[in-house]
Amino acid sequence: MKTKLVLNFNPEASNLPITHNLIAEYGLLVNILRAEIDEIGGKMVIEVSGDDDSTNKGVEYLKKAGVGVRPFKEGVRRNDEICTHCGVCVSICPTSALILDHETRKVTFVEEKCVACGVCIDACPPRAMEILI
Repeated sequence: MKTKLVLNFNPEASNLPITHNLIAEYGLLVNILRAEIDEIGGKMVIEVSGDDDSTNKGVEYLKKAGVGVRPFKEGVRRNDEICTHCGVCVSICPTSALILDHETRKVTFVEEKCVACGVCIDACPPRAMEILI
């Protein structure tokens, strides 16, 4: 089973080997899609793969460690009203979820290809890309 989760870290949890423990102790595969964590806390979006029992035990471990856990329900969205179709996002998207049509000079967003890594969010000059969590 693959599950996308949003993890919120308080200062104490931000120094714990969270992903290591999910892998070593619970046998889960962990794909970090986006992470912004420092000594005062932060947020991480991960995709966890494993059987239901291991995944549930891993989530319980996270909660006991003081990490806020909630399901990742949405993804990345483009605000078409402020997108200028500059194309900066196209060159940095690792999954080719953003495609520049060379005839129309418009950027197309293919949500099915998006893994919500957030690279486009940070790169977008008009801030048209946003993560929905």
